[in-house]
Amino acid sequence: MGGRSVLYSYPIWQTVSFSLVARKHIEHLRARAPVYEWDSATVPDVYVLTPFALVVHPTIGSLRNWAQQIEEIEGDFERALSSLEERFRKYERVVGVDVADSDRVSELGIRLAEPVDALVVPSEWARQAFLRSGYRKPVHVVPHGVDRRWVEEPPRLPTERDNPALYLLRKVKEVGGKKLLLFWLWHSPARKGFPEVAEFYKRLRRERGDVALVVKTGEPLQPDDPELVKLGVVNVWGWLDDREKMMLYDLSDITLLFSRGGAFEICGLESLARGVPIIAHRRGSWAEYSPGWCLVPEGERAPVLPGNPIHIGFGYKVDVEKAVDLAHAMLDDLDEYKAKAREHALRVVAKEYTWDRVAGRLWSVVAS
Repeated sequence: MGGRSVLYSYPIWQTVSFSLVARKHIEHLRARAPVYEWDSATVPDVYVLTPFALVVHPTIGSLRNWAQQIEEIEGDFERALSSLEERFRKYERVVGVDVADSDRVSELGIRLAEPVDALVVPSEWARQAFLRSGYRKPVHVVPHGVDRRWVEEPPRLPTERDNPALYLLRKVKEVGGKKLLLFWLWHSPARKGFPEVAEFYKRLRRERGDVALVVKTGEPLQPDDPELVKLGVVNVWGWLDDREKMMLYDLSDITLLFSRGGAFEICGLESLARGVPIIAHRRGSWAEYSPGWCLVPEGERAPVLPGNPIHIGFGYKVDVEKAVDLAHAMLDDLDEYKAKAREHALRVVAKEYTWDRVAGRLWSVVAS
């Protein structure tokens, strides 16, 4: 809709996963409309004189925080939510952006998402979780993405000047003759499937000695499994920019995506974009962007975030035995599987999951 500006509310004062996605949205929305940023720590209570759309990212967490701020004044949580709905009427459209980490959202989560006109989630898996939980507003799927250079730039191995830690990992691989299995452990080890990764790696190492597990974390890893420590897990920790992340994938041979839940799991898409095969199970959001040859059967159904007040449902563990079998097949024919991953990057990722493509889908929701 011509002339509509966007006020985009997201976490600015601290950088979390929502912040990274929001900044990509904003970068590409600015090619279509003026976009103004607002820190989600406070209610976006501004007086607009021209047509504006408000984007609230994340929706449930932001509205919960804002309602609590208003409740301190008005003394009632439901009245606070009604007050937010009233304040939202000044905007031509209010769009929420959020996730469903499990297959069900609590009544509280659904109530907190109701004041927006439409909700955006990154996968059909997440969309179904909201609908299954009784959400009555429109829910649109706008996936996460990667910049085009993730697909277009050739592989590059790190030098000491690029990143000393990654250069050391390169030397570990080259001198030791190891094939590297990469696992991203940002938070919630059980949700990310770290117990299954540990069991998988112990089984795989009993059967072959040419692999090493690389665990990427934010803070130094403190494994409490003596056997895992004995196997010599390599921990890469701290912040990596996009260039460094690409080099980490380029060093790796397989990415393990063993999450029990999650609304998208960007590490799988990033890995495929760099031509690195993944191993994941077939009952999660990532199956929507993954080729069938990298998916194994799911295992036991399990809660994703026990005790979480919003994401109260279940997901699935990976079938560890089937994952080990596929790992053997990939490791014995890496060139073939990397070629298949590269073909998928060119045929699917480049055409459907780059941020410039994704932004068009988001703008269609914001401007409708």
